[in-house]
Amino acid sequence: MEQLLSKEDIKEILCNNRENPVFKYYGVRLMATAKHSFKEVIAISEKHNLILIKGNKDTGNEHIRERHSFWSTKKYIVADINGNLRFQNQSKFPMGIAPIDYLKIADEIYSIENLIENNSHVMAEQFDLYIGEYLFDKSKKEKVKLLFYKGTKIVHSLFLARDSYNQKRAKKFPYARGDVKLRMKKGIEETFIPYYDLTNKLRYGISIEKYPSEDIEHIYLLIFDPEDYSHNNFIRLVERKLTYFQTKKHEEVTYQFNDLSEIETYIMDIDYGIANGYLKLGKQ
Repeated sequence: MEQLLSKEDIKEILCNNRENPVFKYYGVRLMATAKHSFKEVIAISEKHNLILIKGNKDTGNEHIRERHSFWSTKKYIVADINGNLRFQNQSKFPMGIAPIDYLKIADEIYSIENLIENNSHVMAEQFDLYIGEYLFDKSKKEKVKLLFYKGTKIVHSLFLARDSYNQKRAKKFPYARGDVKLRMKKGIEETFIPYYDLTNKLRYGISIEKYPSEDIEHIYLLIFDPEDYSHNNFIRLVERKLTYFQTKKHEEVTYQFNDLSEIETYIMDIDYGIANGYLKLGKQ
């Protein structure tokens, strides 16, 4: 069940912070921690006095950050119109947008001209919806949706209407990329990129084994048995010149967010082949 603000929560927030001078300038002025309530106000915007609360996974700053930050790896699963589960493709902000920027964007979107009067959403009685444009870079403006608790300036959510800045992935790809791991495997330095299904079972992995003395790396696709994924099949994809990174963190982030749609498409081809009996694989 979602933990949204109740009427009493909203009243408490408005009464306690309306005249608080510490929030009357732009920027996050409270670094919220676990000890703070999800109702805690962390900033009020400079232009329109819009209120950003700490929030949680369902509302406020944490909700926006987890769902729409470019750097968030959290996965969301929803049911389609037929009741089948799928990974939800949440729109992401550009990589340079941080939580400190959320109120700056909201200030630009908040305008009477952008208020949607006849919002048909099922939760329209709880929230006011504003839709406007924001210039994230010099090339084009992007449409942004801004939601407030009804009749207030308390921000519920803020997100792009399109997935223009999302990580590139194969169309209709049925798996989610997990956290990239740098590890030692049988004495060999390895970068491992896992892919999980809707039940959080490990189904595939991209393994990059590095041989610095030879200046090469081998890339494998590992295929895990969903019933017993401690055993796997593998396909050798390519041998190439060793890729160098400035730091281990830079390598980890690169593989976490890089476009791997070519391999993801290949994974779907393997799925199709296995399902239709074209591909016979023996265990390693």
